[in-house]
Amino acid sequence: MVTKGSVLVVDDEINLCRILGAKLAKSGYDVVSVHDGLQAIEKVRESDFDVVLLDLILPKMDGLTALAKIRGMRRGLPVIVMTACENAEALEQAKSHGVSAYVNKPFDLDSLVTLVQCTSQARVSSPDRSAPETTILFAKGQPVTVEIQNGSGSRTYASCICRKDEQTLSLEAPRVEGNLLRVAPRTSVRVALAARDAHYSFVSHVISSTDEPQPVIVLDKPRVIYRAQRREHPRRQIVLPVRYARLADDESEPVFESGVTRDLSLGGMCMVVPQELLPGDMLRVEIRPKSTSDVLSLTAQVLRSRLDSAGSDHIVGCRFTSADEKLRKLLER
Repeated sequence: MVTKGSVLVVDDEINLCRILGAKLAKSGYDVVSVHDGLQAIEKVRESDFDVVLLDLILPKMDGLTALAKIRGMRRGLPVIVMTACENAEALEQAKSHGVSAYVNKPFDLDSLVTLVQCTSQARVSSPDRSAPETTILFAKGQPVTVEIQNGSGSRTYASCICRKDEQTLSLEAPRVEGNLLRVAPRTSVRVALAARDAHYSFVSHVISSTDEPQPVIVLDKPRVIYRAQRREHPRRQIVLPVRYARLADDESEPVFESGVTRDLSLGGMCMVVPQELLPGDMLRVEIRPKSTSDVLSLTAQVLRSRLDSAGSDHIVGCRFTSADEKLRKLLER
C-alpha cells in the first residue's frame, strides 16, 4: 500500500499512542509515537513529518515549549493540538504558533483520521504560511451562526456564546420573527464563528434547552474544530460550469456532479451545487471556461457549506490544494 504521509504522535498515554498509531497505519500513514516533549523535538529534527499530533501536557518538556521549538525548526509543519481540558491561556499561546486544529479529548478516532487527512493534503497549498493573529475561541458574547439540521432540512440562525465549561457550550437560543425556536435534544447543529485569524466551524448536537436565567441551547463541546485560514487571494465574481467529485480513500473511480462557480481566486472558490458537501471533504474539481482544451483540473477541500435562500441548492466554499497555471491566466483576463 502506498503511504499517504507520515504522522508524529506525541502523548504520554502509551495506550492512546498505540491505538492512534494502529488507526492511522490502517488508513495508510507511517506513524511514529513518542511520549515527551524532548523526544518530539528530536524526531522533528531528524525527520520530515507531514502532520504532528501534539498533547499539551507532557513530561520533560511541556507541549507549548515543544510547539515553539518545532516552529523554530519547521515553520510550515502542520500541528494538531490534543487537549484533555481547556486552558484559555495555553490555547491562546498555542494559536500564536499557528496550529492547524484543536481536538478535545476524548475524541472520535474516525474524525481524527479525517482531520489528519485534510491537514496533510492541505499542506501543499500553503507550506510556509505565517502564524495567525492570536484569538480566543468560545469567548462569552462571541457571535456565531447556528445551522440546525433536522428531518425537514436545515436553516441558519444568528446567535452568540453565553457560557461554557469543560463538557458543554451554551448558545443564545435562536429566534424566528422574535419568537424563540425550540430545538429538541439530540438535534444535529453546525456552528461557525469568524475570528480575526480564520474561520472556525464544528458539528455537534443539542443536549438540552433552558429558559433560565436566559433562553439557551446547550451543546456537547466539539471533539474536532475545523479551521480555515482567511483568504490570501482576492476573489472575482465569475460564473462558469464546474464538475466535482468526492475523492474516496479506496481510490475508486470518482462520480462527478455538476454545478456553477460564484467566484474564483488563486486560493479557492465558491460554487453552487445540488447536494450537501461537508467541511473537510476533498474534491476533484473541473472548471470549464469554454472548451475541453480549456478545462482547469484542481483538487479542493470543502471549508463550509450552507443552503441558499431558496433552500434548493448548496453554496459551498472551497480551498484549492493543487494548482493549475490555466487558473492564473483565466483570472488575469
